[in-house]
Amino acid sequence: MRVRCNDCGTETEFTLENWRCECGGAWEPVFPASFDASRIRSAEHSIWRYGDLLPLDVHRPARAMGVGWTPLVPVSVGGREIQLKLEFLSPSGSFKDRGVNAMVNQLAAMGATSLAEDSSGNAGASLAAHAARFGLDAEVFVPATTSPAKIKQIAVYGATVTPVPGPRQAAADAVQASLRPGRAYASHAYNSAYLAGQTTAAYELWEQLDRGAPDWIILPAAQGGQFLGLYFGFSQLLKTGLVEKLPRLVAVQAERVAPIVQAWDLGLDRIPAVEPAGPTLAEGAAIPLPVRDRRILQALHESGGTAVAVSEGEIAAAQEVMAHHGYYIEPTSALAYAGYLRLADRIGADERVVLTLTGSGLKGKPKEG
Repeated sequence: MRVRCNDCGTETEFTLENWRCECGGAWEPVFPASFDASRIRSAEHSIWRYGDLLPLDVHRPARAMGVGWTPLVPVSVGGREIQLKLEFLSPSGSFKDRGVNAMVNQLAAMGATSLAEDSSGNAGASLAAHAARFGLDAEVFVPATTSPAKIKQIAVYGATVTPVPGPRQAAADAVQASLRPGRAYASHAYNSAYLAGQTTAAYELWEQLDRGAPDWIILPAAQGGQFLGLYFGFSQLLKTGLVEKLPRLVAVQAERVAPIVQAWDLGLDRIPAVEPAGPTLAEGAAIPLPVRDRRILQALHESGGTAVAVSEGEIAAAQEVMAHHGYYIEPTSALAYAGYLRLADRIGADERVVLTLTGSGLKGKPKEG
């Protein structure tokens, strides 16, 4: 698999040992020059519908998992129709399955026999589910504050769960220290195949919207995996002339942990790490510093998007509103609707809005109050 570092420009072949660039940057896949829609497998209803278009060494899954092709549902909220992309209907209950499915197929094809990841829950659960399906050993390092429901889900697949006290970065440090020959760092933050898998959300939206692009896509953002997947996917479609413009991408974070929002508001081109102001209901987005910080800010600029921080009360209220429309989502996922409410006055009456509902409510902390 050909990869490139956006920080220093190095391009090389990806190996299990060089999980990131020597400069410390995260690898990105080297995308094809264009998007050839004639190569879509119309009979396939998973991310592998686009298997011949993904920048991977594998083009068909070694084990079917049913990941991808999630519903896009119109809902009337506050007198306005918005579209909900139901990513929480993925096999492990979150959008992480898109990237993990592509990543595990790639790593298994490269000879990995053991997988390790650091996660606040959803990525770890997805990795554990895929490791079970592929018959691979897996260990997931989680912050000790991770919700019990997510820890239980990771463990039920048979993966080893290793709680790590301290800040979120401590779990990342622990997993990196555990790496050995044959054990791949299956990182949703660093792995380029994971990022490639997330581009399929853009291709699906394009097809589901009659081969068009929405005007706005509003979603939670932490490491920015799906955020950047949407950016890269729609950029491919734009470069090929299949859409007229990029959707406005909106990154929504909790006020208590909002490095993307703070950097965006200050007009910076890098994202400084922040000290969390306290625990947040949106634990899946509690990342003090995303590793692809430059790319996230670039995507915000190029798409004409923005970054929004919302309060704990807004998160809880958004979770309740979505439940009253029939969708029980976790608080992190509720960031999307809370962000939409903050921006509703800026969105034109005839503009198409998509919210991605990223995780099931059965996973997260219950609503407070």
